[in-house]
Amino acid sequence: MPVFLHVLALAVFAQGTSEFMLSGLVPGIARDLSVSVGAAASLTSAYAIGMIVGAPVMAALSARWPRRRALAGFLTASSWCI
Repeated sequence: MPVFLHVLALAVFAQGTSEFMLSGLVPGIARDLSVSVGAAASLTSAYAIGMIVGAPVMAALSARWPRRRALAGFLTASSWCI
């Protein structure tokens, strides 16, 4: 298989794991921030809303870009944010 496919699989795994990892950390986050668990769990909802709004916007903005270059750019940008 091409190396790029392995990088893509690793990126999908890392991003998926980061989404679900937050759910397990909510009680600790709530304790550290001295807020209720429900308030800390709002972080998960805020992340989901950001993905719902951001994905179509980024798809529209990058519609004319070459697919591989757009994917590589987005993966690079997301790795800096993590």
